[in-house]
Amino acid sequence: MAALEARLTWTSEGACHRDRLVVHESACQADGRWLKALGVLGKTGRAKLDASPWLQPAGLAEARLSRSAFRLHAPPLPGRCYPQLAFAGLGQGPRDLRPARVLAAGSDGLRVDPNHPLAGRQVDMEFLPSPLPPAPGTRLAELFNGPGLQIPPADPGAAYLSLEGLARQDEARDALFYAQPRLVHHLDAACRAEIARLHGRFLAPGQRVLDLMASWESHLPDLPAGLHVAGLGMNREELAANPRLAERVVKDLNERSGLPWADGVFDAVLCVASIEYLLRPREVLREAGRVLKPGGLCLVSFSDRWFPDKAVRVWTELHAFERLALVLALLREAGFTRLETETLRGLARPDDDKYRDQRAYADPLFAAWGRRPA
Repeated sequence: MAALEARLTWTSEGACHRDRLVVHESACQADGRWLKALGVLGKTGRAKLDASPWLQPAGLAEARLSRSAFRLHAPPLPGRCYPQLAFAGLGQGPRDLRPARVLAAGSDGLRVDPNHPLAGRQVDMEFLPSPLPPAPGTRLAELFNGPGLQIPPADPGAAYLSLEGLARQDEARDALFYAQPRLVHHLDAACRAEIARLHGRFLAPGQRVLDLMASWESHLPDLPAGLHVAGLGMNREELAANPRLAERVVKDLNERSGLPWADGVFDAVLCVASIEYLLRPREVLREAGRVLKPGGLCLVSFSDRWFPDKAVRVWTELHAFERLALVLALLREAGFTRLETETLRGLARPDDDKYRDQRAYADPLFAAWGRRPA
């Protein structure tokens, strides 16, 4: 059965976004409008749709609730998004997972936006053919679950980094945790291939690339050739096993955030599945900007898997798309411009993956990037 990619493209204040979901064509049977678009796709190779019918609810007034209406143990933070079931009297039942953003939280109560995070925005929706294998059973409605949450709140520091947001379960020195090499993949092959493909869109022969918080694989495409790749990581044996690295530096960025390179020496800084472990992400990303050439790229990618003992607390509390908002806010604060995000979900997990029986879909990909100003 053929696959298609359903895509949402939209902009927020200071950033461009693209959210992608791969599904079987049979997923279009759930809605006549999707079936009609599928017919157009078969004839022309692309079909555009009006996304607004699925960006619901929309047009609702903000809800004003008492603080006692918030059902979670931690206090609600303005700017953060919570499932509607967390607010007594707001959602459509005790299992309503649709997000609602807290606008204000004071002694006089809560102000909550119950609308879809993309409601009222200009959103381009389209179907395209996809060569990628879709996971079985993925519904097209999943495309609208999450996009919009990557818009940072007005005060990201208060929303994400207050209340011990950078605390961890395991506060012991990271050197102890990473002392033993882990020569295993932390993401499945489908996700790794898409990360490499994403990196390849930005790289050119002869460029200098910094693999930040590197391990034994740098998630780079085979082409372009001639890249000079430097790797900074925590374990000497893992770095030694990485065949793409021309430079290897062992350093704990949670002890000292400075990078041991001069200003403006790299064309790109790549950080894969690691940003969630940084205790000083602001300082590290500022350093990434310092070692980049003017116009250079800083690209941060991650999935929904991590070491739970070492990830910072806020990372474990956020919706997957809201983690993109945190990364966008950090990139902006570090001085990066031309910000973008991209997500990819719905791929089939490879048949030979050891977790295939537990999870039929591949690890989702979330990425955010920006440029050092010229």
